[in-house]
Amino acid sequence: MLNSETHNQTIIDNSLKDFLNEVLRDIMSSTQAECGSLFIFDSQCEELILDSFYNTDNIHLEGLRQSKGKGNLGKVIDIKSPVLVKDIDRDARFKKNGFSHYRTKSFISIPLFSHNGLLGLINITDKSNGQPFSEKDLDCAVAVFKYASICTDNLIRSKELKEEKEILNKQKNLLEKYASVGKLAAGVVHEINNPLDGVIRYTNMVISQLKDDSTVKEYLSEVRSGLSRIANITKSLLEFSYLVNSNSYKTKRYIDINKLIEESLVTLNGRIGNNIEVRKNYTEFLPKVIDLGLSHVITNMIKNATDAMGQERGILDISTSYKGSMVEINFKDSGAGIPEEIMGRIFEPFFTTKNIDQGTGLGLSMSKEIISKYDGDIEVQSSPGKGSNFKILISNKYLQNV
Repeated sequence: MLNSETHNQTIIDNSLKDFLNEVLRDIMSSTQAECGSLFIFDSQCEELILDSFYNTDNIHLEGLRQSKGKGNLGKVIDIKSPVLVKDIDRDARFKKNGFSHYRTKSFISIPLFSHNGLLGLINITDKSNGQPFSEKDLDCAVAVFKYASICTDNLIRSKELKEEKEILNKQKNLLEKYASVGKLAAGVVHEINNPLDGVIRYTNMVISQLKDDSTVKEYLSEVRSGLSRIANITKSLLEFSYLVNSNSYKTKRYIDINKLIEESLVTLNGRIGNNIEVRKNYTEFLPKVIDLGLSHVITNMIKNATDAMGQERGILDISTSYKGSMVEINFKDSGAGIPEEIMGRIFEPFFTTKNIDQGTGLGLSMSKEIISKYDGDIEVQSSPGKGSNFKILISNKYLQNV
């Protein structure tokens, strides 16, 4: 299947390599070639890497690499179709490049593509009778390789479907677990909120009747602060319940990360204020990601960053990028930073350094749980007085059309 190349990378496992080696040996046999090699393409460094080399003279080649577009094999990749060279000294496209281990000047090279892009290349040379390879040899090699390419593509698709099924099963199990926790949380919160509303209301009524310098009023004010913290916690638990039970988890909906960040910034515009400069560096055409509650994570990151900078002038840098197998979202603030002694606790449920009426300590722990559903992580770099950088990593398994 000689498609045009895409930028996606397919990981070739050992079983697929074994199959391609069998194909190479079949082609060598049918064309009477005494020398053949299989190269696997590494899309990250854009190099062909020698996987196997067969010859009758017991020559050993190891670690051979060929950059895309360079050398004979690199040029074949650019051509993107099977190549027959009858005499390399007379072919303007190629140069011999000092490969003295070949006895003849003729070779056939065939690149292998799957639906995901370039997989590799096979190369055969040294026809047993010493003659150049013919058009008939090329047709024979291409015929074998054509059917092998179809089998290879089917093997890759089968593997991808299996992996996707495993991911979906994992998501299903996680969602069932979180749904159960969310329903339990919603039930508990409902039972707590009814009496809590009454206690807070009557506490406020009593405080309003007391003198300002009353010791009882001071004690009741402390009681009210504690009740407010309970109310904030129950509110966070309800938000968690909504996240895990919302329809976005039951339907495969994809969202634009850059757009989601912009919407969160608009929503939190009043909180950000004029003292904070927001600098944005988005990667264009970023693949969309399946909605598993990412909006909560982004909102929480922006809230934490603005809280860290307080009323002082500050800078919030937000960037998105796509690197290899992960999407990265960075939130870097110029705030107070996180002391080393508490860095290991910031993702603990209910742990917070904020005032009792400002935070519940559930934001980061909930964000961590949500990102774990993306097979990702949240990495933190911070120093007191130098701000913090929260890096969110999302596996490309959850991106659209990747």
